[in-house]
Amino acid sequence: MSVRSPAKAVGVLAMVAIGLVVGAASAIIALKHVGMGSEEYSGWSGSRVTGSAEAGPLLRARVALTGLLALNRSQAIYFTRKVDDLGEPLREDCHYRLVGGPLPGKWWSITAYASDDYLPQNKDDALSVDASEVTPDQRGIWEAEVGPSANPAMPWLSTRQAGEFDLTLRIYNPASQAQRDFASIAFPKVERISCGESR
Repeated sequence: MSVRSPAKAVGVLAMVAIGLVVGAASAIIALKHVGMGSEEYSGWSGSRVTGSAEAGPLLRARVALTGLLALNRSQAIYFTRKVDDLGEPLREDCHYRLVGGPLPGKWWSITAYASDDYLPQNKDDALSVDASEVTPDQRGIWEAEVGPSANPAMPWLSTRQAGEFDLTLRIYNPASQAQRDFASIAFPKVERISCGESR
């Protein structure tokens, strides 16, 4: 009968621990970055079942992991955007212009989240822009700026210390048509103005 040496036993335990860590990390990456029934429109992606009883265990795990407090669809619908209108990843050192029109709900907000799914760690007090801050023109078109420094001419959403980030659009108490058909929503554009330049 052979007896394993303590060194071999420690080696086996170390291999098991490494396997568990790698497996957990892979699962987290998959949950955060792999689509789960999401639909994409104009660069914004969202799922019809987020916050509902229809959401499967993987989507529920993703919601829990990313910290998205998902209300049911009649209370709010959620959309995420990771790229600008040119298809390039959203970056902290770039300035972007949000251009939108009326959104089908009683209220809306757009918030920046850093790559770790938390708010950027800055003290600019400008991590979101909402319906109360913009000034629509006669056609209902509004603008806001996203970037590491403010543009005094319009509402500002700060991305300072965000790295590569994403934007989350929340439409609260959405119209029934918007809940049924995401394609009916006139999503805001995300136009890149400049990169690597101080304002």
